Amino acid sequence: MSYIGEVRRSAFASFGAAAATGLIGAVMGSFKFITAVARRRHLIQLGEFDDRMLSDIGLTRADLRDAASGPLWQDPTSVLVVRSVERRASRRVAARGNLSIGAAKRGRDDLISCE
Repeated sequence: MSYIGEVRRSAFASFGAAAATGLIGAVMGSFKFITAVARRRHLIQLGEFDDRMLSDIGLTRADLRDAASGPLWQDPTSVLVVRSVERRASRRVAARGNLSIGAAKRGRDDLISCE
């Protein structure tokens, strides 16, 4: 008799775990959807900025269009963050390259002036 009771409990326990997992997934999915819709409102507000203001935060109009072109349930800010970070990194690399080229030119000029 105890064997049947254990089987019955494990069957209901797995059903309860599956139901709880499904419920948690549905709640988290709806939360992500609501968050994505709210962030799309912020994307609309960014669209009202002029080009100078967008460039101050490292974005362009094309970035806003690309972010808005995704599906409704996708968070558009992830695209904007990636684009902004990529631009900032490329500017830093370019600035380092200019500094090293400038230092090489100064060193070469010093050698020529010493001759």
